[in-house]
Amino acid sequence: MFRKFVSSLAAILLLAGCSGGGSSASPTTTGEKIVKNLKLTEKMDAMDESQINGLFFFEDGAVKSSSLYLANDQTADVVGVFETENMDSAKKSVRTYLETTKLQNQNYNPDEVFKIDNAVIDDNGKTLILIVCDDLESAKKEAKTALGK
Repeated sequence: MFRKFVSSLAAILLLAGCSGGGSSASPTTTGEKIVKNLKLTEKMDAMDESQINGLFFFEDGAVKSSSLYLANDQTADVVGVFETENMDSAKKSVRTYLETTKLQNQNYNPDEVFKIDNAVIDDNGKTLILIVCDDLESAKKEAKTALGK
């Protein structure tokens, strides 16, 4: 009887550990992991909350927590993870940021425009991920993994 109980408990714990639920990791942890997995660590700098708000102009209360990495070279690479209560507002702010970045790069860094136009923007209803980098396919996979999809 005890063996059946232990076996059943082990099976339940194993199944619970494999559930496909969304990630509960913080935006900071998620952002760090994406930057590392995309091999962008050498060229990215973490931004603080005031810098993030200055770049994205989120509405008050739209974003609860966030993490942003920007390229420290002349590329448009960016990794952003935003935990939000207002997904539509957050997406609008991200699109505005991308439009502005595209305009800034058209004359001086035209090679970056393709990456900006094809930025990965994905969400799971609570967390929004933005990735601009050379490896678009890997970026899409990282976003889906981070969002628990």
